[in-house]
Amino acid sequence: MNPKQQTAAFVVIAVVSTAAIVGGIMYVVLNPAAPEGNYLEVYHWWTSGGEAAAISSLIDEFESQYPDAVVYSVQIAGGGGAQMRTKIKTLMIAGNSPDTFQIHAGYEWKIFYDGQLLEPINEIWTSAVKAAVPDVVEDMNKGPDGNYYSVPVNIHRSNVLWYNLAVLNDTGIDPATIITWTDLMDACAAVEANANFSIDHAMALGTQWTQAHAFEQIMAAQGIEAYEAWINGDITGASSPYYADLVQACIDYETMVTHTDPLKLGAEWDNALANLISSNPSAAFNIMGDWADGEFQQAGWTYGIDYGTIAVPGTNNTYGLVQDCFEKPKNIPHPTNVNRWLGVISSVAGQDAFNPSKGSIPARTDCNTSLYGDYQQSAMSDFSECDATGYFFPSVVHGSGMPESFAADLGAIIEALTGISTPAEAAAAIAAKCVTYSADFTRTWSLD
Repeated sequence: MNPKQQTAAFVVIAVVSTAAIVGGIMYVVLNPAAPEGNYLEVYHWWTSGGEAAAISSLIDEFESQYPDAVVYSVQIAGGGGAQMRTKIKTLMIAGNSPDTFQIHAGYEWKIFYDGQLLEPINEIWTSAVKAAVPDVVEDMNKGPDGNYYSVPVNIHRSNVLWYNLAVLNDTGIDPATIITWTDLMDACAAVEANANFSIDHAMALGTQWTQAHAFEQIMAAQGIEAYEAWINGDITGASSPYYADLVQACIDYETMVTHTDPLKLGAEWDNALANLISSNPSAAFNIMGDWADGEFQQAGWTYGIDYGTIAVPGTNNTYGLVQDCFEKPKNIPHPTNVNRWLGVISSVAGQDAFNPSKGSIPARTDCNTSLYGDYQQSAMSDFSECDATGYFFPSVVHGSGMPESFAADLGAIIEALTGISTPAEAAAAIAAKCVTYSADFTRTWSLD
């Protein structure tokens, strides 16, 4: 990273309020704002090895184009971005917005749109950008008023099953034969029975959001029609069409949990994945988005030799969409540099600086594909195939597919499936949340 780049940290002070209207804890967040001048604040949650390399390369590209600018890179880890988003909301409500921040396309930034806290950025979406970005990606960056409010720096795939190839080869498992959920559970059992490795739990799983992420892919495996009904809030009870699919997804998830280590369910995603990336692995499989590829790259592993991927069983010919985006809040201190930043990330140069290390594919179709690794080549091929003959589905856990209110409650319900609640109870709780938050479902998805 260029020495000019600064790393800031939030300082959070807990203040116990005596005012009756507060009735609890008030959090005062001090914003490490850049001073007036030729600066740019960029807030994000990219702190793992592959993520940090990617954002560093992107900032380097920005500063190569604007060498007089100083970038304040504010990194806030945790919760799949939940910690950072909480702090961003606090700052924006207080009228102290950072220049720009990482967000996922779709529902996740709707709270800021509804609060009239974002500027339209139609000028960033030039005819050249529109021509290069697939329609399904472009549409997720528009607000209900038809204006653009974010621009994607990448496209991630959520429905990926990662595996340690040495373990599978030694166990006699051909990944191509893992077609159904039963096939995957049988493969987990076979790995656990292989005396050549000390693997008691073949499936790596981490903290609450990683659990909800895995469930989301299992729900997608029930079929695109069932997933569409779910994200439209139409599975509201036992009499609803596709309710049986919701129950089956909970059953499948509970079965998977029997192959996970209960002592490691507090681990963040990269620490859970690290159970695979070892000469003495403690797991063979992990369901995670393709930001995982950056961790394998950082470890010096080779795709197709040391590790590999398949689509989560049941989700072939579908692509779970996760888009990391940036936007332009209102009343920010450095609007000119934000425009420049958005221009860089929407460009070929910006996309090619960021994505090779990140594990994602570029949001533009005209980037230099020779810069990308073997996994990313396969992901680009799968994306094109899904664009032609398959389906895309927006991620719930990563902010796109369902209202934030629903997604915030989903994690606790899924976490309880690790031995507290039954699949029937979990399905009923998920359906009830669709009723509770029915007014928040303001978009109708059509995935076919």
